[in-house]
Amino acid sequence: MGIASLARAEFVSLAATRDATLYESFDGSLANGAGRYFFAGKNNQVRARRGLIHFDIAGMLPAGASITGASLRLNLSQSSFGPERAVSTHRALANWTTGSSDPEDPEGSGTTATANDATWLQSSADGLGGGIAWQNAGGDYAAAASATVLTGAVGIYTWSSADLLADVLSFAANPSKNYGWFIIGDESTFGTARRFDSSESAALGGIAPVLEIQYTTVPAPGAFALIGVSGLFAMRRRR
Repeated sequence: MGIASLARAEFVSLAATRDATLYESFDGSLANGAGRYFFAGKNNQVRARRGLIHFDIAGMLPAGASITGASLRLNLSQSSFGPERAVSTHRALANWTTGSSDPEDPEGSGTTATANDATWLQSSADGLGGGIAWQNAGGDYAAAASATVLTGAVGIYTWSSADLLADVLSFAANPSKNYGWFIIGDESTFGTARRFDSSESAALGGIAPVLEIQYTTVPAPGAFALIGVSGLFAMRRRR
């Protein structure tokens, strides 16, 4: 029996380790690091909102796991009226952190940034108007989308593609470069904002983000020995 035929398909569902919203503002004073929602798209005041999400991938997979598939599931809990709008994942290119900012419901306007919050201008604010700046206002992310889904009515949506799988493989192989994804909506016009449940929402009756990973594992060498012995024993019994 070959090694490939002994590989077992497994699934793991990962909860987000952190998520946030960047609220477009000239001074980078707004944030949402601990709220129950994050946002993507533009509001009716033509101000962009960009989501951020991160999963610990390498730390949650067994040694020797070979990743074969990945999909990101988000719950769209509020949507603007009008046509379907694209929402895309873009690989983040810089590290970012979250603070304790928690806007009042429905959270669409954000609140004053606290220490460690990611804002429109800072990847990690100091709570005093400064901090570690993004290279680009609005965050640093890959220009090409990893996966895109048309969103309309509220409900659960799934992002899955070869490029998103490539991101996950890269994150697993290089944990220090795993900065997660930006979640970017349609910013070509106003009134396109989408609200998604965050990782904090689970404790409040929401549906938290999930990254589902499919992988294969091969039995340890000891298992091969047991398989070989049992196979030899079976052959002897048949003789």
